Amino acid sequence: MRKSVISAFAISAAAFVVGITPSYAQTADVANTSSNSSEVFDVPSDYEDEQFTDDLVIEELPSEPAGVTPRSAGGSTPVDSFSYEAGGISISVPTGCFLNHYIEGSGKRITAQRAGVDCGGPAALLAKFCNTRIEYHYANTSNKTYKVVKGPLNTSCKTGQVPMWSRDTDHTLAHYGKACAQLFVNGKRRSVQCHYISS
Repeated sequence: MRKSVISAFAISAAAFVVGITPSYAQTADVANTSSNSSEVFDVPSDYEDEQFTDDLVIEELPSEPAGVTPRSAGGSTPVDSFSYEAGGISISVPTGCFLNHYIEGSGKRITAQRAGVDCGGPAALLAKFCNTRIEYHYANTSNKTYKVVKGPLNTSCKTGQVPMWSRDTDHTLAHYGKACAQLFVNGKRRSVQCHYISS
């Protein structure tokens, strides 16, 4: 009985966001949709209060399928409650959601990295995430970001989660410091979870 009530509520919540088309025209620094196609252009990320090195590298990667991989480090950071507007509708995200970030490797070598958001309790049914992106930011020991890897922009709205984005590419970092997963919702950074990389 409880399961069917929750399912009905989840379906009702999902129906609420179906048909919401993000309206980018309201923000001057965000790209608008093309008048000749239904393609939605990129939503830029807000990097306020982050320091960068002079030789910053930004990579933009497509989605990769998330598989089950053993991990050498994992952590979660709460997503603070916030409100935003998408498709002309005001959306509130309550407390109860967490940015989960897993990393596998040794030293400066990373063999797999994944991050996503899961919500529990009432937030699992009430939190709606539209226009989301996960990014990996790599900073040196002076806390300056030298590389940003941008995941795909998820233009659809999801209830109670941001899908896990996996980067299963074996690579070696240029510096010791930290590897962080950052959650952006509608272009605004909403949570950061870091793992420190040392010898």
